[in-house]
Formats: sequence, structure tokens, C-alpha cells
Amino acid sequence: MLNRNDIKRMITDLFRTEMARHQKDALAVFDSPAENLWSNIPADILHSAILKAGTMFGYTPLAFSSLELMTDYAYASYLKTKQVAFLTSGSTGTPKICIHTQEMIWEEARGVAFLFKEVRRIVSFVPANHLYGFTFTVALPHILQVPVINLPALPTQSWDKLLQPGDLLVGFPLFWSYWLRCNETFLPEMHLLSSTAPCKNEIIESLLKAGATHFTEIYGSSETGAMAWRNLPYRPFEILPFWEVKMREGMPFIKRKNGAEWQSLPDKVQVEEERFIFPLERRDACVQIAGINVYPKHIEKILMTHPAIEQCRVRLMRPEEGDRLKAFLVPKPDVIPPSVEELRSFLNEHQVTVHEIPRSFTFGNKLPTSSLGKDADW
Repeated sequence: MLNRNDIKRMITDLFRTEMARHQKDALAVFDSPAENLWSNIPADILHSAILKAGTMFGYTPLAFSSLELMTDYAYASYLKTKQVAFLTSGSTGTPKICIHTQEMIWEEARGVAFLFKEVRRIVSFVPANHLYGFTFTVALPHILQVPVINLPALPTQSWDKLLQPGDLLVGFPLFWSYWLRCNETFLPEMHLLSSTAPCKNEIIESLLKAGATHFTEIYGSSETGAMAWRNLPYRPFEILPFWEVKMREGMPFIKRKNGAEWQSLPDKVQVEEERFIFPLERRDACVQIAGINVYPKHIEKILMTHPAIEQCRVRLMRPEEGDRLKAFLVPKPDVIPPSVEELRSFLNEHQVTVHEIPRSFTFGNKLPTSSLGKDADW
């Protein structure tokens, strides 16, 4: 059972995440005391956070006068519903609400605990309102019966004073990449955890060379939670024991042991053995434009063949933006970006239908990502 402090931390991190979306110094938001958030958060961001908290804990949002009152209300709702709702990142379309019951929460926390038997303390660099952060820094500590230390994801801190041998550091690929750039090393018996996006094999190798005793990467999604794990680069992911697996036409389908429905994995995978997989790429997510099925990934692949384009993302507009696709483009270095007219002509040459042509094109030096390194909206 989650306690009131768990709920308060989730709401506090939700506030911080909402504020981080609107600030250039996003990580600094996570370094501010929780007590300062309520008085410093702008009214529009406060409203957005209150609405999302209502969705998360299943109550009708109110105009709360304090963080403590909001926490009391959310905790009472959780005790009644015994479930928490998380939003997908929206990287493959409109964000979806994913409900995790209390039974699912503890099944997952118990199901991953065997990976961290030697951990003495959990150090969190991820927000608890995200399912990954929730599972490994809110639910898991109850199972392991270890304390949690919350730190902002700032790789330049004085780690020798903040960390201890036996710590489990819960991070994400972008954070680990920054850590390595700062030439940081690790204390003895230090465990590292990564998820939210694929962690490159080169990053894992470098972390182990920097002194990490144990490394674990979790493969999962907001809909399912943690599904598989690996502890070395270039190795396949092993599906976690609390999932049952059966093969259909050479592909694995999974369901929780207490669940009723079998489901395919969210990615295309290469199967090594029945419970061992290499994730390859996200399945194409279909969206509807004026009643017509459209695949944003298909448009991305075409735009990537343009000689001036280095990287590209295509997604559905937000409701307030319109009802068509939009594209974010990173031009190749030292190349003049193509005009919008040129891009539309290029797509027409590839027989792209009018429904598939993005209505807006945005250019930038790098693809937009969230504070956890996942694809983000723009």
C-alpha cells in the first residue's frame, strides 16, 4: 500500500515536470524544495498540474489552496480506487491514459526485486509521476525495505559526498551520457539502472569501465510497465518472470500471470529464444486524418531520404494546433535547410497523399526530447 508521503512525492514531481516544460533551465526545477513549488508555480502551469493529478489519482480536480490539501485529497482517492493512472509520452501519437491497479503495482515491484537484492539505498534521478520512476523509486523501496534519496539530475554535483557504496542509481540514457562527459566514476558496489529509452551499447560499456559494479536496463512501456531486462551491452533482453510468454508465428506474446489478455510487444523484436529478445524499432502507430489512416513513421522515412535532412520526427498536431501532421527537421551540417514549398514538392514526388503531407514544418539543431531523453512534442 502506498503511503501519504509517496503520494505527495508523486504530486510534487508532477508539478516540477510541468514547470520544467516551460523553463530553459529545466533540470534546476528539480533542485528546488517542494515547499517552494506552490507559491512559485505560474497559474496556468498550476492548473495543468492539478488536472493531471486528478487524472492520475481518479478524482474531479478542485481549486486547492495548498500542496498539503491536494495531497490529502489525492491520497484519499487512491485509498478508495486502489489504482494510479499514468500518461504515455505521446511519442507515437496522442498520450494515452494507462491505469495500473494496486495488484499490478506490487506484482511488478516484487517481480523486479530479485535484480537488486544487494542494494542498500535507492537514489532517484527520475520523477515519481513517470511510471518508470514510480515503479523503481516509489514501489520498489517498499519491497526492498530501503530508503530513497531524491536528487536532481545534475551530473556536476559532488557525488563523493552524496553517494554511498551499495546505492542503486535510477537514471536514464541522457543522464548517463552527461555523467560520462563529466568524467565521473563510481564507488564500489554501485548499481546503475536505466530505462525510458534505449541505452546505447557504447554508453553501457563506458559506465562499466567507469567503475559501475552492476548495470541493469529495463525494457517496458507505460501500458505494460517493466517487461524485460539485461545487464550487459550487446546482450538480448530477458522477459521478466512475472510475465507468461507464448509464441505466435515466431513472435512472442505476453500476459501477466494473473492477467486475462495476451498482447504483442510494443516494438518489433528479434527473437533469440522464447524469453530473450532484441527490440528493433517501434511499431508504426496509425493516426486518423479526416477519417483516413495515416502512418507518421512512413512520412519520416521519406523525409529522411531528402539530401538536406539529417533527422526527422513526424506526429499528429495537438488539438489546439489543428488536425493534420506536423514535422520537426534537423538539417545536415553546413547545408541550407530546404523551404517548406520544396519539402511539399519532394513529398508529392514520392506520391504522398494530401492527408499525409505535414501542415507545419519546424527546423532545429536537434530533435526535441523530454527531461528523460524521450521524444518530446514541439
